[in-house]
Amino acid sequence: MEGIVIIGSGPASVEAAAVLPEARVIASAWHAEPGRVWIEDASGVQPVPFTRLLLCDDVPLLLMALGCAFAGGRPVVDGTGQTSVAGVFAAGPVLGASEADAERQGRIAGSVLAGLPVEGAIVAVPIAEPAPAERLDPLDLAILLEQKPSPERNRIALAQANARGPRLGGIVAPALPVGFAALAAIAPAVLTARDPQDDRGVLA
Repeated sequence: MEGIVIIGSGPASVEAAAVLPEARVIASAWHAEPGRVWIEDASGVQPVPFTRLLLCDDVPLLLMALGCAFAGGRPVVDGTGQTSVAGVFAAGPVLGASEADAERQGRIAGSVLAGLPVEGAIVAVPIAEPAPAERLDPLDLAILLEQKPSPERNRIALAQANARGPRLGGIVAPALPVGFAALAAIAPAVLTARDPQDDRGVLA
């Protein structure tokens, strides 16, 4: 299954990997953008390309960075676990599943990606939507993103990503703690390059 990446180390990812033995399994990733996720290992920050992605870990900010739709505080998925972004699937904790149901969801999503028949459907368990938020000062946002993952960090970061819109949303929603320098380093790879501004003849 070339190009398939599974993120997570719990029951959902174990079940999905059993159905997709050729998929690349990554325990965790701290950022995502279309076609690649970013991991950090001994050699530094590395991009991992994917054609299809299955998120089995409780890191909704990765899906936010990919532009997936959310409702009821959870990513929107169909009965197979596919999100609103083609080729991006979710199963397990990120959908609020119990451990037993996470295994079932991982098996369903993995089977769909493997082109196998499935039994049952995946349903996300809704939680409270993040309240609308005023934009944090950039320094306060950087401090937030350096904190360990937690439901509260996810809630605030999701609200900040929503406040900034789709182009900047992914940049302010790394899933794992990331230093300000690393965030600044990845921004050029995410944002569209623009030509230098020429102000000649504009000022009197």
